Amino acid sequence: MLPPFIYERLPSLYLLAAIAIITLSDQPLLWFAGALLFIAGAVTWMMRSSYRRTDLIIFPSKRWLQPEWLYEAQPFIWLAAGLAMSQLPAPAALIALVPCLWACRCLWARHHYRRHAHGVIVHLRRDPARRRLHRSLR
Repeated sequence: MLPPFIYERLPSLYLLAAIAIITLSDQPLLWFAGALLFIAGAVTWMMRSSYRRTDLIIFPSKRWLQPEWLYEAQPFIWLAAGLAMSQLPAPAALIALVPCLWACRCLWARHHYRRHAHGVIVHLRRDPARRRLHRSLR
């Protein structure tokens, strides 16, 4: 069994290794291997993120055309688009920073809001204000 410190960072390590392989290699076979590693890291991240999600999944009216899996994969699609754009010639490659930075911002926000949380009972025990709110909602 892996220590929690390493286990928690595996999806990030997969993504960083994939980005390094894709940007530093010139061979199409390595690009394919990097793409597979990128997909493995993205899927692992999305699975852990959805498992740790503590808020209710509510579909606003703006997202009725966008399925949940596409919403979850959106930062990784932006990051992949930025990586693909970084392979363009030098002046156009600078534009690749925009989708990469946006993807990093989205991933940071999701990581911040979807931390590994204990059950609802533990939260209610710790915070008396939440207990009162929970009682008033019944």
